[in-house]
Formats: sequence, C-alpha cells, structure tokens
Amino acid sequence: HFLYIVRVFLEFGGDEVVASKAGAGSATLSMAYAGYLFTENLLKALRGEEVTQCAFVESKLTDAQYFASPVRFGKNGVEEILPLGELSAYEKAWFDKMMPELKAQIQKGVDFVCKK
Repeated sequence: HFLYIVRVFLEFGGDEVVASKAGAGSATLSMAYAGYLFTENLLKALRGEEVTQCAFVESKLTDAQYFASPVRFGKNGVEEILPLGELSAYEKAWFDKMMPELKAQIQKGVDFVCKK
C-alpha cells in the first residue's frame, strides 16, 4: 500500500502543484530548482569533487539506449554509471510496463535530433 501511495505521488506530483495554485501556475519552479541542483553538482564534479546523482544518460543498464540511474561524475564528466540495485516484484512489474514507452520516447527524440 505504501509503495502505491509513493508511486502515485511521484507520478502525479506536478498535478498537485498545479491544483494547489488553483490554475495560477505550474510546477515549473520545481523543475527549475532541480535543474539548478543538477548544474551545481556538475560544476562541483568538473572542479574535482566526486559527485553521485541520478542522470538520464546513454547506458547499457537496460535495453534502452538511454536510462536514468545513479551516475558518478568527476572531472571528465560521467565517470561511472552505477547499477540500479535489486527491484522488488512490484517495482519490476512497473519497470517492465514502462520500458516500451521509454524506448519509444527515446526513439522519437533521436529521430527529432537526426532531422536537424
């Protein structure tokens, strides 16, 4: 039951932000803050600090060309793509359900870039 609540919150969290603003805004500030934190950590890594954070990168962890997982960053950018860890049966079911859509969206992005 707890995992269901967490999954729904993560899936629809942005909708809750919009609803709480009564249509007067969006979850853009949250995305901007996440972008700031990501950029700040990348700059730390380029300065020589070891930083581990999740990132959507080209990866061999799954059969998708790109995947989001913990990544260790350093002076040279991506130093190591870390494993996901063991998934519960519940997580594995959602993982398997999500993969076809993820691969389709990746291909859509690749096709878009190749047209440019």
